[in-house]
Amino acid sequence: MKLSGTNDTTRAALLLLGAAAAALILAALTGRGDLTSATLVLAGFGSFIAGVFLLTLSKDEPMDPEIAALLPVGGTVDVATLIADLGVQGDAQFLPPREDGSAMQVIPVSGRVPTDIPEGTSYITGIEGDAVVIRPLCAPLLSYLKNYCSFEVPSDPDRLCEAIAEVCADALEIADSVAASFDGENLVVDLKGFSLGAGCAAVRAASPRCCTMVGCPVCSLVACIMAEGTGRPARIASASPAGSDLHIIIEPAA
Repeated sequence: MKLSGTNDTTRAALLLLGAAAAALILAALTGRGDLTSATLVLAGFGSFIAGVFLLTLSKDEPMDPEIAALLPVGGTVDVATLIADLGVQGDAQFLPPREDGSAMQVIPVSGRVPTDIPEGTSYITGIEGDAVVIRPLCAPLLSYLKNYCSFEVPSDPDRLCEAIAEVCADALEIADSVAASFDGENLVVDLKGFSLGAGCAAVRAASPRCCTMVGCPVCSLVACIMAEGTGRPARIASASPAGSDLHIIIEPAA
């Protein structure tokens, strides 16, 4: 599984190089030595030169990780601040996907979470407790992985850990290496060489509660994958940056 890493200019250059190779091979195989072969040779060299020229113009360098890390900071902090101002004190619980495949998270006002969560509502009131219902910040990313990267969430614990490591290290390339394993019922994920650490620092500077009350796109993505794989609600127990690494613990919420 890999996100697309080539832009339109690169693809055009590769097509031209392929056409150049095809023309030169065809000219060599026919060996006619006439005007047609000469035309193929000239077309091949022309396509080759144009392809090399386009490759020099292509720009595949990714965005600076420190800049990319800051993009979700405002949304994470602002959502957590708004929810806290409403009097909500609980931590987010990430639910298994609904029948339509959509991911949701419930943030209880206190410790109790309503069992009946109707669709199309963002605030639940009831005897069991009140809660805010929103889409996780990772929802667009998780949807993209499933629709365009053929990502499927396995239910087997070992394969679930492998899937999380593959998403973080290979597909998103946000860490040099990723280790995921279950410690009892808790999922422990270690990201070594985490490239989005600047975002973690900015969110935690506002309040460490943002990590558990809402969850950034990375931590909420891991929690949503666990919730779907285990079929049980999950919550972020902790997200602890240490230098260039990130240590995440996701625990069952019920």
